[in-house]
Amino acid sequence: MSNPSQKNYENGSNFKPAFFFLNKTQRFALSSVYTYCRIVDDIADDLNTPQETKEQELNAWGEEIENTFNNNPSLPATKNLLKAIKDFNLKKEHFLLILDGMKMDMSKNEYQNFEELKSYMYRVASAVAFLCLDIFGYDGKDSEKFSENIGYALQTTNIVRDVFEDVKMNRVYIPAEDMKKFGVAKEDLNNFTYCDNFIELMKFEAKRARGYYDSLDDFTDPTKKKKLLPLLIMAELYKAILDKMEKSDFKSLKFKTKLNGFEKLKAIYKAWRKSC
Repeated sequence: MSNPSQKNYENGSNFKPAFFFLNKTQRFALSSVYTYCRIVDDIADDLNTPQETKEQELNAWGEEIENTFNNNPSLPATKNLLKAIKDFNLKKEHFLLILDGMKMDMSKNEYQNFEELKSYMYRVASAVAFLCLDIFGYDGKDSEKFSENIGYALQTTNIVRDVFEDVKMNRVYIPAEDMKKFGVAKEDLNNFTYCDNFIELMKFEAKRARGYYDSLDDFTDPTKKKKLLPLLIMAELYKAILDKMEKSDFKSLKFKTKLNGFEKLKAIYKAWRKSC
């Protein structure tokens, strides 16, 4: 199993601004979790490796997670992960859910409806949020719904942002019933077709993501919201990306929309205000 360093993975990550508001132990734990996510994601996304080999690698990571929870990690990445697991009582099921999501990427490249897509997003995004809340020490009564919804919000934003990039890998995360509703075909995505139908489809998906961002207030314990600051930063950064895509009529999707320094600071300030 490959094991890139944590430092390489952190550079350029959208998680990076959140690290500044954590203590040393939390930063180490979040870095360890993020490294694990990136490693298994890179395995699933590797177009140069045969499917059978990728399946074997992901299965090996499943065994490695089991061994790690039995105090027997064999890799530097999982040795770091073991410390995080012990420091914050992280749950094995969440690491395995993430792994299941990566396996879905190799066996499924289209989704019929949004409910079906949510099963995937729960694994690759909400499961990460569960781990984050444990690291941040947040235990509000609706923390499970908060984790689910922020996962759906962030991942739907990713799906809109990466729609052209994903189709190059023969993956279409936009639900088939949404594509049909707006009269957009897979060929339109392959051809970077910016017809009115495509723009309306993207607006529809962006509105869906915003609905999940807006719902987060309903599942936030106001007495403990300071502990949510790192995840609120993530939410504001991704909402800013969503705004930027929509302002360009989604033309920016050709270049993978990114925020400049001022836009990032503005998003961080909004998150800080919300956490006060």
